[in-house]
Amino acid sequence: MGLIGIGLQAEMLQTLTVTASQPHSEAADPTFDFLFPNADALAVLPIQKGTYQDLFQAVAGAYGGSVSIGTFSLRGLNQDGLFYTVGTAANPLISVMEDGASLSIKTLRYLPPVLWDLERADLMRGPQLFNHGPNAMGGALRLYTPTAGFSNDGEALLEASGYHTLRAGVAQDFVLRPDQLALRISIYHDESDGNVTNLHNMDEDFAATRRDRFQARLVWHPHQNRDVSFDLSLIHDRSHGNTFGTAREISGYDLLDRKTALNLDPSYPARRDAAILSTTLALPHDLEFQSTTALQRLEVNPLMDLDETPILRWVADGNIDELRLTQDLSVARDEGTFDWRAGGYFEASEYHLGYSGIGIRPLPDGSPFLSNGEEDVRMLALYGRGDWEFAENLHLIGGLRLQQERRNVRVAAVVEPQPEAQSENDTADTVLLPQFGMQWRPEDGTSVGLRLSRGYRGGGVSYAPSLGITQPFDPESSWDLELHGRLEPLETLALSASVFHSWLEDQQITFDSPGGLTGIDSYVANAARSRRYGSELEARWLPCQPLTLTGTLGWVHTEFDELILYGMDRSGQAFPNAPEWTASLGASYQHTSGFFASTLFSWADASYTDPASPEVTALEPRRLLGARIGYSWQQNSVYLFGSNLLDDGYALAKFDNSAKGLPVSRQIGTARVFGIGCRFTW
Repeated sequence: MGLIGIGLQAEMLQTLTVTASQPHSEAADPTFDFLFPNADALAVLPIQKGTYQDLFQAVAGAYGGSVSIGTFSLRGLNQDGLFYTVGTAANPLISVMEDGASLSIKTLRYLPPVLWDLERADLMRGPQLFNHGPNAMGGALRLYTPTAGFSNDGEALLEASGYHTLRAGVAQDFVLRPDQLALRISIYHDESDGNVTNLHNMDEDFAATRRDRFQARLVWHPHQNRDVSFDLSLIHDRSHGNTFGTAREISGYDLLDRKTALNLDPSYPARRDAAILSTTLALPHDLEFQSTTALQRLEVNPLMDLDETPILRWVADGNIDELRLTQDLSVARDEGTFDWRAGGYFEASEYHLGYSGIGIRPLPDGSPFLSNGEEDVRMLALYGRGDWEFAENLHLIGGLRLQQERRNVRVAAVVEPQPEAQSENDTADTVLLPQFGMQWRPEDGTSVGLRLSRGYRGGGVSYAPSLGITQPFDPESSWDLELHGRLEPLETLALSASVFHSWLEDQQITFDSPGGLTGIDSYVANAARSRRYGSELEARWLPCQPLTLTGTLGWVHTEFDELILYGMDRSGQAFPNAPEWTASLGASYQHTSGFFASTLFSWADASYTDPASPEVTALEPRRLLGARIGYSWQQNSVYLFGSNLLDDGYALAKFDNSAKGLPVSRQIGTARVFGIGCRFTW
């Protein structure tokens, strides 16, 4: 069985049925890949945000971050990068995919995937070289919504909780032609007041947000042939309000009082449209062909208080525009003693980031300014992977990935009365990435494996938005060694453990550009070497039929072997957003009478946000307790729930603004919340 993840099973909800088996080309590695919870477990997961970040509460070595930087980290690596930089954010360390489409860093910031209508999530740690999607040095998270079913089934969700928070969703399957053509419609809405007050105008809705998501999914099996499948998904997702909702140090208030004082209410309206076409064909000789084509458009129009005070009237009006086309192709064979997979990945993307407004200099009036940055990305990869059972239960596994990336960046900036500055730069990288391993798999649920992988993150071009200058930087790379095992000593007990060590070279480090704006104008250089190592343990136990217990424990040691920032030697310092210890305990109980209850406690060690200011941006440990209790009947349920029941005050991120003469600010985690909800199926 796959692990385990949160593993809070509940019989109150019927497991959603997938119309086709998981393709060979997407099948998880039986030893090294981890299975997140299924639909039943997701239904009882304690809610913090209602997005994919809630999944990390019970994953060993994972850590939920903020929308500004480090949306999450895995084994000490931030999803978007170890260092924050203003730019197109077109090169993540960890890939996140939804229904086969690779999600950009800014999509995760402004329109993160939601838990509603999420059927399955697969987490893969370490370099990802042979799966669908782009190369990812730090791992991959794959999210799957239900495909259209050939039955007229549906479900609905309604939850209300503190701080005027509302979550609602409805999904319905329609059979258009029996066993041939089916349609699924899914609609989701959430809103909240954000629980931050702007003291300047006493606005209690300063951080209020509203979101609406629509998805239509059409499945076609020509001539009722299940060996041929076309799956088209259309998505329209939009949000309004202040996504960041940052609180500040204000005289007479603590940061945890959730107060700020600005003479402008920021807003970040965002819109994403996507079309995803997945094709699966069963070919002769036990071959399977799969293709996934995705076209995505993201638009965000930020409006920001540039001076971050209630005094000056500096404002920045921005535009983020992304257009991405990706194509996956693969052929796989999973039969006999030798399994193999061969495939390719292509991406053509355009990123635009622009700002205009009043500010920067001189005090107090500022000057009109305009900044535009554009990046074109082209990626092409070919890969092949083989799994050979050379002796009984012993497998040799290996493969190669040939990766080519090209990036071109163009930037123009003007701060009146100075003349416009323009710059253009490009990079091109080609690399061959190997992976080798050996596994022992005596039976289902039992395995031990050792794997060595070459990790890689391509180079690129950094730029300073207000200076209009560009600077290229080189790729960073790693060697990752992992020993992993699974064991089911009892039918009711499953264990998983891993030990890993990673050596990172030529790490991409962000520095402030001379003469530019602190925290905005920056450049990237390859100026660090580091290592990380640790272990993870996850367990799931069913001591009796109605009760399921889960537990996770993660330890990761991260350390910069060589790092000098602004003249200060930071060697020996840990990575940002990389707590040394993480742990969780969960329980789920389902009585035959219909009564059910679930609870999850998670804990994360202290960390920090900014490598140049670890003391000021120190993050306190987190102790989060969530629970729900309710009654279910005929696949329906009503329940009460609570999150952060210990009312633990913690920050998702903290920012040292001393260079700008401003106090510390931070984005704060969810406060204690109680709510009521119901879920119906038909």
